[in-house]
Amino acid sequence: MRKKSDKQYILNRETLDYDVVEQPSLIKRSLKAVLLYAFSSVSVFLLSLFLLTDVFHLKTPKRLLVERESKEWHSKLDIMQRRLESADMALQDMERRDNSLYRSVFGMEKIPEDIRNAGYGGVDRYADIRERDYTGELTASVMLSDILMKKAYVQSKSFDQVALISERAAEMALCAPTIPPVNYAHVRQASGFGTRVDPILKNRYGRHLGVDLAPKSGRDGEPIYVTGNGVVKYVGYDAGGYGRYILVDHGFGYQTRYAHLSKALVVKGQEVKRGQQIAEMGNTGRSTGTHLHYEVIYMKRHVNPVNYYNKDILPEDYAAIIDSSNEKPMS
Repeated sequence: MRKKSDKQYILNRETLDYDVVEQPSLIKRSLKAVLLYAFSSVSVFLLSLFLLTDVFHLKTPKRLLVERESKEWHSKLDIMQRRLESADMALQDMERRDNSLYRSVFGMEKIPEDIRNAGYGGVDRYADIRERDYTGELTASVMLSDILMKKAYVQSKSFDQVALISERAAEMALCAPTIPPVNYAHVRQASGFGTRVDPILKNRYGRHLGVDLAPKSGRDGEPIYVTGNGVVKYVGYDAGGYGRYILVDHGFGYQTRYAHLSKALVVKGQEVKRGQQIAEMGNTGRSTGTHLHYEVIYMKRHVNPVNYYNKDILPEDYAAIIDSSNEKPMS
């Protein structure tokens, strides 16, 4: 080991003599040692960190904390997404019942799917969220939440409309075609609703859109009564089909047609009351004998009239309805 008093020499190639090597001060030597120690410590730390994280796949405390917080937020997003999906299913069931039951009962048009399934077009309103949402979970939840909010608003407005119409339920009961168009004691059903053999062409099948009621007497002139309150929408003559006929609009999605008449007793635009006589049975148009062709049209679709009136109604009850229509005639 070299003593502090020892000197070091170096050959000077120019003078061919030995020069004394100047020794660094104690401070410089100490600083150099500290820097060397610090560099070595940092190197060892970085090497250890590399080995622990990349080779042995061990995680730092900070990374463990971040991952734990990330899992907590993902768990919260999963819960929110499931709740939104559950709300969406409940809302879809509500929409189905609204269209098929509530609105249908009151003769209201169904709300189209493109209106119910609310979407957003044009500018991407979720661009800012997507830039920060690497998994897409947050974007999906926000989009579903916005859609549900708009669908719930549409459904709420629909319920407001249904509630308003339901206040007229008593009026609807009088407008629906709920009585036979003729006195059933005087007629027989000649043809029902649905597919049948064409009575004129014989060898062809066709869809019969109403029911045919023929008089037991076989004569023209059997009284025809309107089956619900309404307004006469049309009185016309169709030589190749209905013959002389009347179309009545009852509101609430209902219309009725009375065809092959010998005489019409009302005019277009006239208000009529259930049980009021509006025509006489005949044999006009495309017909093979005296009868009434009666149709019920609900929400622009032909439906079976027998499902709307009681054909077993007692004659005295039917007569009471007819008499009540004459108490306060409508014009």
